[in-house]
Amino acid sequence: MRITDQLQSVSRRFIVLIVGLSVVSVVALAAVLYQTSAVRFGGAVTSEQLREVIQQDEAVVQYLEDEKEFEAHFVTIASLVKQDQQKALGRAVLYTAVPVIVGAAVVGFFVARHLLKPVQESYESQERFMQDAAHELRNPLAAMSLAIENADVPSADTDFLRTMRRQSKRLIRINEDLLYLERLGVRTGSAATNISDLLEDILEDLQPTIADKSLVLKSDIQSGVHINIAAKDFIKLSRNIIENAIKYTEQSKQVYVKLHQDKKTTLTVVDEGIGIPKEDLRHIGERFYRSKNVGDIDGTGLGIAIVKKVLKTYGGTLSIRSSAGTGTTATVVL
Repeated sequence: MRITDQLQSVSRRFIVLIVGLSVVSVVALAAVLYQTSAVRFGGAVTSEQLREVIQQDEAVVQYLEDEKEFEAHFVTIASLVKQDQQKALGRAVLYTAVPVIVGAAVVGFFVARHLLKPVQESYESQERFMQDAAHELRNPLAAMSLAIENADVPSADTDFLRTMRRQSKRLIRINEDLLYLERLGVRTGSAATNISDLLEDILEDLQPTIADKSLVLKSDIQSGVHINIAAKDFIKLSRNIIENAIKYTEQSKQVYVKLHQDKKTTLTVVDEGIGIPKEDLRHIGERFYRSKNVGDIDGTGLGIAIVKKVLKTYGGTLSIRSSAGTGTTATVVL
């Protein structure tokens, strides 16, 4: 989740909290009014209740005794007065509750926005800096890579040159991933894309890597699956997941890819790789975060972050089931 999304979530929770406290306050106020009022909520006034109310006034008690045949009329009048007071009390509570709830929501919204605005601006500034820096680094990295490729060095220094070449490629890959993350905004595919064909192409492109590791690749790709997603975004999403499965699976083991469409479109990638420790699972998808058990396996720590960003853009979900040494199952639902 992006920092700006987290800030919006905090803002919403703050407003809900304010409204909730307002509702509780109104209920408490109604309870106090009910307990302290001489008139209780309930049915009509009885003769006993009438006598209880007037017992402190001897003149009224004596009058009621003298006019005992009119007691039923007095009870009726008292009941009508009580009903009117009940309605007045209900209106008072309602007129108090509505302004308090609305006022609390409005105040909560503006207070939350005011308090979180500097923090949000700070993080947005950092994101802009990241994007600007990635743009500025493209040309120097490309020049450095070209210089390394064309370098004429003694044979004794070939290991050093090989290391430089590998690290320059890694920097270029990180830079390109960061640019992609920052550019990916709210978008939908202009037309339905045949992702079955795209997935077949991706698996074909990865065949040399699969062959180098002597992996067994099994696939079950439903033909003719179309969804509204930009082709390059689906390629980024699926390729990152499949490349991770290949990268972290040891030689001669199996990787399984399945694409199925029913009410929803599901892409499942299962591997028999090194797995992800339980304590690392909740961090998967954070930028530059890599599990502790990856060792010296090459990677940028941005692959799943890209996957989650694409899915957030198109309203999809990612679930990962894994534990150390047991392989990983990644399921994408679009």
